[in-house]
Amino acid sequence: MQRFIGANTRETMRQVRLALGEDVLILSNRVVDDGVEIVAMSEQAHEQALEASPTSEAEQTPAAWEAYNERLLGEMRALLQTSISGATPASDARGEIRAAMHRRLRQAGFSATLSDTLLETIPDELMEAGEGGESIREAWLVRQLAARLDVLDEERGLFDEGGVFALVGPTGAGKTTTTAKLASRYVMQHGPKDVALVTTDSYRIGAAEQLRIYARLLGAEVHALDEQGDLGGLLTRLAQPRRGLMGRSGGKRMMVIDTVGMSQRDQRLMGEVARLGDTPVSVRRVLVLDAARHGDTLEQVVEAWQRASKEAGEPLWGCILTKLDEATRLGPALDVLMRHGLKLCYLSRGQRVPEDLEPVALDTLLAETLGQDLASPFSTDTPVPPPAQARQQALSHGVLRQGRALETTFATLDAELDGVTWLRRAWADESGEAATQGDDESFDARMRAARGEPETASVSALWWPKSSAVRGSGQAMPVVGLDESVLPQPRVWPRHTLPAGDDARFDWAASLDVECHLLAALPSIEQLARLDVARTGWLAAVGKGRRIQHAGESLTLAEALALGETQPPIGIRHRGRPASLTLTRLETSLPLRRGDSGGLAVVAWQGAWFDVDEGRPLGMRYWLASARTGLDMASRLTASLTLETLPTLTAQADRLLAERRPELADRAHRWQLAAALASLALRLAQEEAGWAMDVRARLGDIAQRRCGRKPKALLEALMDALSALDTLRRARTATP
Repeated sequence: MQRFIGANTRETMRQVRLALGEDVLILSNRVVDDGVEIVAMSEQAHEQALEASPTSEAEQTPAAWEAYNERLLGEMRALLQTSISGATPASDARGEIRAAMHRRLRQAGFSATLSDTLLETIPDELMEAGEGGESIREAWLVRQLAARLDVLDEERGLFDEGGVFALVGPTGAGKTTTTAKLASRYVMQHGPKDVALVTTDSYRIGAAEQLRIYARLLGAEVHALDEQGDLGGLLTRLAQPRRGLMGRSGGKRMMVIDTVGMSQRDQRLMGEVARLGDTPVSVRRVLVLDAARHGDTLEQVVEAWQRASKEAGEPLWGCILTKLDEATRLGPALDVLMRHGLKLCYLSRGQRVPEDLEPVALDTLLAETLGQDLASPFSTDTPVPPPAQARQQALSHGVLRQGRALETTFATLDAELDGVTWLRRAWADESGEAATQGDDESFDARMRAARGEPETASVSALWWPKSSAVRGSGQAMPVVGLDESVLPQPRVWPRHTLPAGDDARFDWAASLDVECHLLAALPSIEQLARLDVARTGWLAAVGKGRRIQHAGESLTLAEALALGETQPPIGIRHRGRPASLTLTRLETSLPLRRGDSGGLAVVAWQGAWFDVDEGRPLGMRYWLASARTGLDMASRLTASLTLETLPTLTAQADRLLAERRPELADRAHRWQLAAALASLALRLAQEEAGWAMDVRARLGDIAQRRCGRKPKALLEALMDALSALDTLRRARTATP
């Protein structure tokens, strides 16, 4: 028996096969501190052990068998003693990791409700992460929390716009000090002339005087109103231009109202908020919350003030968290804001004006929050509801969670990729008309670009597949847009919509500011020379028998590349599995005409890729590429390999659309939609960024299947997600 340890199961099994061959017996498989441990023995060794067992009639006694079994057990004990006792089997590792992440959130102060929601869709990559897994999981948690917390985008834009802001909230939250801090931040950027402070707090002794002191220091106007004062009239006068000794001046652009503090249970709360809504000037209500308060108290405060604000005509506009310097944990406050969808505008950490009011640095705030992971004697478990109520809650929670997951998923895709907005519109349209009409993100805008008109977005590269029909479809694969990382986007151009002729099509591509072309077939040498003159990169797949001119000889690529320079191996993914790509490079030339000694300078490439685990060859390709310097050609070569699978995936998408969406009447529209969906699925399978890992996990949860990084599974999950999104859209717009 032998013991093997690797970073993950695949790496450990590779060691097992190298040492023991293909015929092995796995005796144990578990997670240890260094990764995954496997104890195995070859079948040959097992047979030898059996042959050495007592077999004669004289030896077949209970005592002999007991001694034999004890010897085998002793060998296993000696081997396993090097491991930590009680280690968890690999099958239970997922549960342990989830439990550890759940404890992390709870100790930071987040509720069980939010923690359970966050951890319902943990990506498989997090479970398989070896060295550095903790930091990867921490970054994932930060991304999930950040996606749920709405924050103020830009303070300057807020102040440039101005307006009336009423700070509302419970007693002792720090509204008066925060009023002065907010006004002072405006004064530092725009001066005191356009700002005014107003207080409606006639209950607390000294409240108006405290605000007057701040206003005097700022050089700003201050006004105090009692309970019966005409707030609407005052705001109207302040907003209007006025004439004074120094001439005519504009109205106040920034007005901050310090309101009376009230308990969330105070019956007068509704009337106070209604007073803010009963004005001719729009008043944005900003809730001031004390971050040091208990989560249950904050929950009641937000519910009470939000309900009152909605009854007064508008929901709360945002929130300011105060007393962060006094809070043991920030998790409860952020948890409440996330679940109620309340925008966080500022943070306050002390009494100093204006230093202790700061805009929200989201990543820093969440890192600080997760760092507050102290155990608490006051933590409680969530009470278990009765069975019937639990089923209703689970159903409601499932619908809401799926809706949020869909919105978050497509919001992420919209932010990261070009063409997703068109894809969603094209999916919802049965006739294909909406896909060729509309705003600048529609397919019509792409056709304007084809006619040489300006386009709002650009692509870094284009993939030109073969012009022949994809097998079994009867249609040619569209041209696909690629981004800076040379990965596909759901942005495709059907061949029949492009200008006729290679020259016209490459001119059209130049209008898109395309930097490089990936070609499935080699165009004319004259066209390649034109691209070189225009300093546009190109890479074309060719056969190994293509003849080139090298060192005065006419050679095939296979012959010439035997003289090339081998490059370091590159890790790639082949059919969803890791592979190693070895490249060979040779600077040579392409003859302009048969028999010419000179020609177009090019770089010839050969790529051979192998299975990472078994080392067996998987394939080989040849390319010719532009010889101009400054191109990262290695990434384009791997992209070319990846894109070879796109026509087959598009044909699969087309068949699925025919089954799932028979109402798609326009055949060309369906094919274009299939190509866009296949491009998006392939992109998600290849993308290494954290946002893609999150999207893959959410798609798997929505589709109720494990997609991993398999393009076909991601394609089906995308269709499920688009169908669910369309259903939700129809439900929201349906009239009773």
